[in-house]
Amino acid sequence: MKKRNRNKTILLSIFLCITLLLTACGGSSGDNGGQAASDEPMVLRLATDHPVDHMATRSANAIAEEVEEKTNGRIKINIYPASQLGGYDTVYEEIVRGTIDMAHITIPDSLDSRLGAAYTPYLTTGYEEAKVVYAPGSFLSEKFVEYNEALGVKFLGFYLEGYIGMSAKKEPRDLLVPGANKGLQMRVWAAPAAREPMADLGYTPVTVPYAEAPTAIQTGVVDGWIGGTPNVNYHWVGEIIDYFWRTYMHAESTAYVMNQKLFDSLSAEDQQIILDAFERQSKESFELAEAEDEHWMEQLEELGVTVVKLSDDEVQMLADFVRTTTWPKLESVYTSELLDGLKAQYE
Repeated sequence: MKKRNRNKTILLSIFLCITLLLTACGGSSGDNGGQAASDEPMVLRLATDHPVDHMATRSANAIAEEVEEKTNGRIKINIYPASQLGGYDTVYEEIVRGTIDMAHITIPDSLDSRLGAAYTPYLTTGYEEAKVVYAPGSFLSEKFVEYNEALGVKFLGFYLEGYIGMSAKKEPRDLLVPGANKGLQMRVWAAPAAREPMADLGYTPVTVPYAEAPTAIQTGVVDGWIGGTPNVNYHWVGEIIDYFWRTYMHAESTAYVMNQKLFDSLSAEDQQIILDAFERQSKESFELAEAEDEHWMEQLEELGVTVVKLSDDEVQMLADFVRTTTWPKLESVYTSELLDGLKAQYE
């Protein structure tokens, strides 16, 4: 009996020690404002493909600051730029799984071909149209909400980085004659939205991985490429190209996304704070993109690159041709429903 009582005393002492230890670790709500373990902020990881000094990274930092401030520190966002968490294909799949919280990336079309529609050729013909087509609540935005939600992803908005240009070491023949043989082999990315319009316009499209584009141009495998804004052309191939054309055929429209279950787990108040922060930067990008493009075209000219800016009438003529000739070929990829909805914006 004495041994049993002694054991009870020992157990009670251990219990009291553990209780005191947990109380000490948990902090207090006294004058020092100690924060209990359960009150630790939610830390979210945001992955991007953009370099540290890119305008999109500055926008991501602004989002993080706004969310932390307006949630009173309940939610913090850590930014992982320059593909630190993987390329956009990998990151999007991790968003679907919930192993990465949110991202600013090009949405891949591997899980749903319709998600490539943001790069429909001549979907827009300039910044003013882009402000309408890619705006929150637009036809395309609402479709992207729908398509992403089916994959377990919350679509938070488009981000306009600028317009992808066309650059090469030599000039094409009959630039403004759609269908005429241009005499140029041009690198394109592996998607009908890139390959088909270039072929219809009279170029010879050659699929080359992005990372191999500079070498392909230098070695003469191709004469030039499409796939980069003026910023990208300056940093990626600026020393090896002689011409850059602003044609407005493809907008570089990336997207903000978040794991749907994570978003749904937040309070209504915090959901709105996140939506507002991302929407603010989405809208601001439409203004920033034009200035960004102009700046880097000037930088290309300083490198000795001849920069050709097509007139509004020239752009519209090429857009009309591509929408009439190429878009029907994309129905099997994007569906007639989606393309008809996009066409309605111009009718």
